[in-house]
Amino acid sequence: MIVSNLNKQMGNKEVLKNVSFTIDSNDKIGLVGVNGAGKSTLLKILSNELNQDNGKIKLIDETITYLKQEIPFIYNDLSIVDYIKQELKINKIETRLHELENNLNEDVMEEYGNLLNQYLALDGYSFEDNLKSTLLGLNFKENINNKIGTLSGGEKIKVLLAIVLLQNADILLLDEPTNNLDIEAIEFLEKKLKTANKKMIIVSHDEVFLNNIVNKIYELEQGKINLYNLSYQEYLKQKELEYKELRENYLKAQEQKDKLKHQVQKAKEWANKGINKKAHNDNDKLANNYAKEKTNTSNISKLTKELANLEIPDFEEKKPINIFFNLDEVKGNKDILLNNLVCGYDSFKTPEINLLIPYGIRLNITGGNGTGKTTLIKTILGELTPINGSINIGSRVNIGYISQNTLDNNINENIYTYLTKNLESIDTAKIFTLLDKFNIEYADKFKSYLSLSPGERTRVNLAKLAINNINVLILDEVTNHLDKEALELIYELVSDYSGTIISISHNRKYNEYLNADIDLDIETGKIYQKKIIKK
Repeated sequence: MIVSNLNKQMGNKEVLKNVSFTIDSNDKIGLVGVNGAGKSTLLKILSNELNQDNGKIKLIDETITYLKQEIPFIYNDLSIVDYIKQELKINKIETRLHELENNLNEDVMEEYGNLLNQYLALDGYSFEDNLKSTLLGLNFKENINNKIGTLSGGEKIKVLLAIVLLQNADILLLDEPTNNLDIEAIEFLEKKLKTANKKMIIVSHDEVFLNNIVNKIYELEQGKINLYNLSYQEYLKQKELEYKELRENYLKAQEQKDKLKHQVQKAKEWANKGINKKAHNDNDKLANNYAKEKTNTSNISKLTKELANLEIPDFEEKKPINIFFNLDEVKGNKDILLNNLVCGYDSFKTPEINLLIPYGIRLNITGGNGTGKTTLIKTILGELTPINGSINIGSRVNIGYISQNTLDNNINENIYTYLTKNLESIDTAKIFTLLDKFNIEYADKFKSYLSLSPGERTRVNLAKLAINNINVLILDEVTNHLDKEALELIYELVSDYSGTIISISHNRKYNEYLNADIDLDIETGKIYQKKIIKK
């Protein structure tokens, strides 16, 4: 694939500016950039899902497959196997092959041969066996004759991934393929992609996944693309070196600017001193006139011109991350007890769970997609009624909940209104002293929440939890869709937070920072204590 001078305008924003690159044999490319940089837009253009404003895409005897983000509701009544066959066009090929086989003659032999080749490329005669094998590898446990509408979000992603893996295309375009996947599915997909003799572009904020697969990084930044012939880990090191070099050049330029300003000021002061100095004789007059002329026409002019031409690189200092929760003030019972608890609804229920969650514990809820992890959390939050058993929540427990969709909330409020809503009393000075610790400036208080970047929204949401003295955090796949800046905030949060954390995540780097005390396997109800818990 050769991409030349792609441009795309979205509203008032020029998302892509003359983007050019090639995808060569064995290229496994990680496409990176902050949220909103244009990564998904670029993949949609490459897959012909979206038209570019100008520029060219040239395929060299190549086929492309693109990982769709969702299955439309209109297919809810279709079986899993029929939906996949439809997407791969296997059902159409099979139907037409049967029609031609019933009336084979010389006129249709070319069409029959072409269709048969397509069918063989899709391994059509072994299709159902291959499908079952692929879905099993993705830890998909549903019957392939079940309807699409019965699947969870994670199970639907597995169906869409199976379509990509079975399609046998030359180039794979994968936009956030690990979102909502369980660990078993991520590891299977990782191995498949790593060993596949395919070209691919992967957008993912799962750093472990990227580092285990890609051999090149294409970085989108302010509409332009920067190419790095490096692994993801090597790319991160290179970016750190670039940042240090840019910072050094910026500081040198600022130092030179200050120096020139000082020299201009001193030259003017010297000139004024010489001009205003009382002349006692002709020699003094001559000296004063010489000083005036020399300073005004030469030295000051030269320094001013040098100052005007001084180039100062664009640079923004990285602000230190500071996650601050003052939880010591909250006294009393802050434990949670799950007693003979069974969660679920009409067609599904979890095993019985008996678990004491002492204050300050880090609980990791594990299990495959569709096994009841989020169902348990919704029951703890009071959104679902237990089928059996009880949940006893300590009188001083104050729960804060962040889900994978929290940052997508269309909150049509400014920062200050959003942060102080529902507070019984508002101590503005105290609030903004705390916000300063989250790098939220007083001057930004009337900024619209919707105008914030994902990293800024993450800071605001964490600050809201701190303002409300949240001492039990429930985090459900919070790393999905976050860029690197926001991810670093989440890692800092789970690393340093001293209250209770109840967490669901399949992000391996996140789970390292979480460093859970207890694993609860929701599929079996078994509890695995990983550390000695002091009460």
